[in-house]
Amino acid sequence: MKLWYDKPARFWHEALPIGNGRMGGMVHGGITRELIQLNEDSVWSGKHLNRINPDAKENLPVIRKLIREGRVEEAQRLAMYALSGVPNSQRSYQTAGECYLQMHHGDEVQDYRRELELAEGISRVAYTVQGVRYIRESYVSYPENCMVMVLRTEDGTAFSFDCLLGRCHNATDEVEKVDEHTICFTVDGGQEGISFAAALCAKAVGGFVRVIGEHLLVRDVREAYLYLDIETSFREADYRKVCLDRIRAAAVKEEADIRAVHKEDFGSVFNRLALSFDLTDADLEQIPTDERLRRVQAGERDMGLMELYFQYGRYLLMSSSRKGSLPANLQGIWNDKLYPVWESKFTININTEMNYWIAGSGNLSECQLPLFDLLERVKESGKETAQKMYGCRGSVAHHNTDLYGDTAPQDHCITSTFWVMGEAWLATHIWEHYLYTGDEAFLREHFDVLEQCVTFFYDFLIEDEEGNLVTSPSMSPENTYERADGTYGVLCESAVMDTEILMELFSCYINACRVLTLDEEKARKAACVMERFPKLKIGRHGQLMEWMEDYAEPEPGHRHISHVYGVYPGSSISYEKTGELMDAAKVTLERRLANGGGHTGWSRAWIIGLWAHFREGRKAYENLQAILTMGTYPNLMDNHPLGEHDYVFQIDGNLGASAAVLEMLAYSRPDRLELLPAVTAETAGGRLRGMGLRSGGTLDMEWKDGKVLWYRIVPGRDTELVICVNGKTEEVKLQDGVEYCGK
Repeated sequence: MKLWYDKPARFWHEALPIGNGRMGGMVHGGITRELIQLNEDSVWSGKHLNRINPDAKENLPVIRKLIREGRVEEAQRLAMYALSGVPNSQRSYQTAGECYLQMHHGDEVQDYRRELELAEGISRVAYTVQGVRYIRESYVSYPENCMVMVLRTEDGTAFSFDCLLGRCHNATDEVEKVDEHTICFTVDGGQEGISFAAALCAKAVGGFVRVIGEHLLVRDVREAYLYLDIETSFREADYRKVCLDRIRAAAVKEEADIRAVHKEDFGSVFNRLALSFDLTDADLEQIPTDERLRRVQAGERDMGLMELYFQYGRYLLMSSSRKGSLPANLQGIWNDKLYPVWESKFTININTEMNYWIAGSGNLSECQLPLFDLLERVKESGKETAQKMYGCRGSVAHHNTDLYGDTAPQDHCITSTFWVMGEAWLATHIWEHYLYTGDEAFLREHFDVLEQCVTFFYDFLIEDEEGNLVTSPSMSPENTYERADGTYGVLCESAVMDTEILMELFSCYINACRVLTLDEEKARKAACVMERFPKLKIGRHGQLMEWMEDYAEPEPGHRHISHVYGVYPGSSISYEKTGELMDAAKVTLERRLANGGGHTGWSRAWIIGLWAHFREGRKAYENLQAILTMGTYPNLMDNHPLGEHDYVFQIDGNLGASAAVLEMLAYSRPDRLELLPAVTAETAGGRLRGMGLRSGGTLDMEWKDGKVLWYRIVPGRDTELVICVNGKTEEVKLQDGVEYCGK
């Protein structure tokens, strides 16, 4: 499980990511000049704002009336004025800066290698100059809560280098020499904004260390240890002191001890799940990762690269989301800009949710805990938004949020801004987490998020002309419909995704009420409201309709496939329960792809999971290949094409694709487990250990020629489960902690 390269990174998207959830770095592996780009998850622009539009509540009935009367353009114009946030944008995630190392040796290099060891969370750079082998290692320790860099020569030859901290050339406020071993810079976020400090401390074996100006000089040493931390006022009032205390505490310890604890911590999480395929060719591991990727893009098969890519998704989630950190944002934690594309926020009309599809099945459930910490802030902010914007009880969020949990609408974008389902979708992850972990204390702690979301919709839903309870205004995220008169529209009543998310939300709420043995009236009321949601319909092409009317689509290959949410990641549409709707959803997906859909990484990742749920292994595998051929940078990070030559990293493609690989191998529901639902010739043989199950516990299995040889379930709770394996179905009763084995 190693990415490796025979040359330094030329660009940010070729560098290798390290992180501990809170802090991250991109290691470029330069020879004479190393660059480690730095991030800390709470470095964001500006202070928390009250952005709720004061004119929203009085104009909401007018907007709804205009939509009902078919005067959509007028409704959209008024919504842009009256419902948009004031100001229209939330805060931006920002880079924390850079650490530069200037090596004092020649540039005639031999035997260069840089690598990232996934199971250890350690990046290494090694090369030879004039017969001396130089080695640099970097990692971010979760237990020590700081970054560690080790520089040495293989034979103990003395060497020298300089260190410099910076931030986008001129985006720091104060740079100081703290002592002869430590440099620091601070950034003043202004009144109520986020201020922070970044500090670097050096410890050497042999030679000496000193500071001149803003440079830390390390001279004639046999080994050097660098300790780096970033701390912000978001978490700590005296952030500079905390930052310095942390690296000083690390510096007095033996680096070997810090490393051992780091490797144990990282490996204990990463190694819970193992996956290998029979067609993996170990000889290909001798080829640099970027060359292997090019070979796959040229049409060659490399199942070992598939395994690596899958585990890389788990690595990225671990490194950008650990207990106590903020959740993984649009770029996880790695961002080199002050104002990145889409502000690198939490985009909650699919992207943030997709980041965590791998958490439960990938045996990384605790990595999702930061999402629920943020969701509690969203809930409190959303109460004010619900009341002041819509006159509703409960809590609501739109399609974006930031570290403050801002819930007012984001942007002036008619195709996305006024979508009210963001918190509702996020809330379903609470029930999902419970399914994987069986943690009733967790469910009870966060139950109020579910309840506040449900309460909002009790008040927000209105009756349509047929007596259904519908959302208004509504939209199918980022898509547009064409009416019979040839005009285009976005706002509507109850786009199908709204209904599907509500079905999921209310089902989660009802189930949680019963697990927690709450007043049965709560569950009964929710069930009665559910009965009045609009029914899903099949359109003129045999497709699942995206809107309540069978509109034409100006962009039939749209990247969002929102109305098949109920298939995946939702659970309201399935072959077991709604076969006709499942067939219609399959037509929807086929039509999207026939018209150029799946052109972004996250969209392609979603498509892989959907094909797995349609039991179409060949198509799932083809789309897995496609994400590598059209959506992956040399460092295996997902790219999101903006134009002909412009690309940006989005982590959701990586994490979503890794989750989809497991969907191909096991279809897991609380009461049902189907093994190898989407197997292909390439994946026909293999071994899996430690996959998380929605019924609780984990799954191990081995298969060959598309047939399961054996499987083992270690249940996490007592449950009854229907197991489908090799064309046979059996009902079993599982007991918490007691292994169940079968063939």
